[in-house]
Amino acid sequence: MGKHQTGIVGSLLRGLVLLLAVGLLGGAGWYVLRNNTANGAGGCPTTLRVVTASSFTTVVSAAGRTLRAGDNCVLVDTITTDGRPAAGQLTQSRADLWIPDDAAWDVVAPPQFLAKKDTLNAYATLATSPIYMVTDPATGDRINAGGGSWLALSGLLNTKGSGVRMVVRNPAMSGDGMVAAGAVGEAVWLEKGMDASSLVLTNVLGVTRTVNHELAAVPETPGEVGLIPEYALLATLRLAKSDRRYIVGSDHTALLRYTWLPSAAAAADPKKAAALRRLFAAFTSPEASRAIAEAGLRAPDNLRPIFDGANVLPEPTAKPFEVLQPHHVQHIFATWDPEDRRSNLLIIVDLTTTGAGATPTTGATPTTGASPPPGNKVPPIDVLREGCIALGGLMPVGSRLGLWEVNPGTPGYRKLMPTDRLDDTSRAAFGKQVGKLAAHKAGPGLFDAIVAGYQSVRDDYHDDMFNQVLVFTDDQNRDSANTQAVNDLVRRLTGLQDPAKPVKVSVVVLGKKESADRLKDALKPVDAYVDNALQTSDVQAAFIHVVAGGLHE
Repeated sequence: MGKHQTGIVGSLLRGLVLLLAVGLLGGAGWYVLRNNTANGAGGCPTTLRVVTASSFTTVVSAAGRTLRAGDNCVLVDTITTDGRPAAGQLTQSRADLWIPDDAAWDVVAPPQFLAKKDTLNAYATLATSPIYMVTDPATGDRINAGGGSWLALSGLLNTKGSGVRMVVRNPAMSGDGMVAAGAVGEAVWLEKGMDASSLVLTNVLGVTRTVNHELAAVPETPGEVGLIPEYALLATLRLAKSDRRYIVGSDHTALLRYTWLPSAAAAADPKKAAALRRLFAAFTSPEASRAIAEAGLRAPDNLRPIFDGANVLPEPTAKPFEVLQPHHVQHIFATWDPEDRRSNLLIIVDLTTTGAGATPTTGATPTTGASPPPGNKVPPIDVLREGCIALGGLMPVGSRLGLWEVNPGTPGYRKLMPTDRLDDTSRAAFGKQVGKLAAHKAGPGLFDAIVAGYQSVRDDYHDDMFNQVLVFTDDQNRDSANTQAVNDLVRRLTGLQDPAKPVKVSVVVLGKKESADRLKDALKPVDAYVDNALQTSDVQAAFIHVVAGGLHE
């Protein structure tokens, strides 16, 4: 009996202990749940979702760790994405902040996604890294003989048979590639203009090895010039070949700029905005400063971090290139990727059989058509035929392409090929129609053709392409000097404009700068691009540049 009573008492005690334990655990669980519910994920009241480049991830993590303590802590959720794919990640992750490896990436951000400049320190530079030309001694000597500049490199790459080749990371997938390729193009753009830059980059692509993986663009054979940022070089200098030459650019410094880009939504949220201010300040903390140096990057003070062997890298002294503008970035993308050349394009050709008293340059092949611009040996009609064929070859399947020419009579122009979807069959048909391009007697018709062409492209508008009218004229009818006709052209084009269907008009005048200048001023109200082509290469460059999204001032 006693034994039985003892068992009962023991069972009761064990039950009370169990109930007490369950109660304590339940209370503790309720407290933890309540605490987590109140403080958000990770026990912090605010979470910031940050999309950043792979070369900056450790820095963001280090800065974020400094905000994890205290009741008002901030959890920084870091997402690593490089290049153009980051644009999709911004919306998919509902990012509060983007820190790409260059400010020029803002061009790919979704419309209205980013906060305006200077809002919450938007567009501030957190770190930098200069880009070096890395090559063998003989090739380095050739670059230095030309001044050790980016322009010298582009000249060698653009010279047939030079044996110099470029190695660069895919410009669409990393700032390393975009800024490096941009430096080659920008050097020419600043020296000779945008059309020349287009032509050079297209030629340079033919002697370029593009690295599509995450490794640096290291040169492998004599004659190759790898374009590599300093942060990628510092970590491997001890393993690099001892006879490598490193050139930083005497004309300009190509510079990666790690840029602070808060979202507009986060800037409008008081809690997020306060957390972003704290995170921005954290990048100057000792922890983040160490992380910047360990990543091989330069802080805003522009001092190179200490690494063994870093003295072999010359210190940049030239002024940095400006941040690439949106059209320049599109120019680079379109050079590397045919899909970025997708256009809805109508070409209008206006060439006459009458000249201005000039005769073709010595060596020209006799043909019907206007005299070549100064310095040319090829008649304009032949240059335009070759350019049309080249342009048709550059545009990807699925583009739209048409060809008209101005001629006497009514309506003053004829449609050699109505605008149609480009495929192998239509490309071949386009080539045949290009062969039929001919010069005509001087007379009216150009402005009527431009108006009708504009309306045709607008009515056939495609929102996934650049919609353009490209005009080549020798202005032998002196349309540019007919003030009433020009004003009427502006009035008619203005009446046809639809903000939801923007169409770009580009006019290239062959050989007559005064005609181009008159039209340039007169057509400003309709945002038309007007320029003159003085030699064959100018015409070729205009054709190439138009597939990069149209000609721009």
